[in-house]
Amino acid sequence: MHMERNIIFTTEIKIKMDKILVFGGSGFIGKHLVKELENNYNVIVISRRKRTVANQLNNKVTVERLRSRDLTKLVELMEGAKGVINLAGENVGGRWSKNKMDKIRKSRLEVDSIIVRVIRAVKIKPEVVIQGSAIGIYGFTRNTIDVTEETPLGQRGFLPKVAISHEESFQQIESLTRVVYLRTGLVLDANDGALPKIANLFKYYIGGKLGSGKQWNSWIHIQDEVRAIKYLLENTKSTGPYNLTAPNPVQNDEFSRAIGKVLKKPSFMPAPSFIIRLLKGNMGNELLLGGLKVIPSKLESEGFKFNFKNIDDALANIYNQ
Repeated sequence: MHMERNIIFTTEIKIKMDKILVFGGSGFIGKHLVKELENNYNVIVISRRKRTVANQLNNKVTVERLRSRDLTKLVELMEGAKGVINLAGENVGGRWSKNKMDKIRKSRLEVDSIIVRVIRAVKIKPEVVIQGSAIGIYGFTRNTIDVTEETPLGQRGFLPKVAISHEESFQQIESLTRVVYLRTGLVLDANDGALPKIANLFKYYIGGKLGSGKQWNSWIHIQDEVRAIKYLLENTKSTGPYNLTAPNPVQNDEFSRAIGKVLKKPSFMPAPSFIIRLLKGNMGNELLLGGLKVIPSKLESEGFKFNFKNIDDALANIYNQ
């Protein structure tokens, strides 16, 4: 009898929790975000790979299948939700073949279209919709200016065009609910994202700056990334684009030296620009050799406190030093 009361009580608590739908909840940032939210919200991850993703996540989290044609279930789930967070999309790393570029574009725009259709259909709209975006929206060659949320968007290049289309998809629902755009930089974590790949080069004594090393790396610690998303979810006055980057971006040669220092490895093996372009094509030109000095102006003006403002502190924490 006592056990039955506990089960009923636990169920009632879950029902009363605010509902958050997360698209892309099994990705790098998504996994960390779900973990950050799961104790305080009824988190529902929407995925095309329901069984696989369910096995990856805590049993506190519900996983529902994303169906492109039948949106009935999704309308039901989104009805009255506190928030919808969209982090879905093909990873932009790797060489950009035509097929890869199509996947990057379509994986974002198809999910955008589904979310917009469902939001239009629900009677009680979500309180906020958060759209994952990227600092690539500003372009990739502005080394001489501080990039804030007021900076004009990039006019050329693959990533700026994808990011602009990605954000424009949700502009049509700004009259229906609060919409936030996450313009995220280079997210740092020991096990996921770009940092482990970079660190491996240093471990084999072939680490160093990329090209001239003068391009900016606008980075953010994974802890601050998910803390910032949670802040934007809960702060009802936050709206529009936000730069999710640490307050102190660094140039690539400094970034490389910091990694070498924390790993106690040399950082004297530069990768020449022509080699990067040869091996990585347009991806190398935009992501590796391009750089933006991005400043999180809106987060700072609203009083958000970063746990990791400096690259040395962030890397020391990541590598437990």
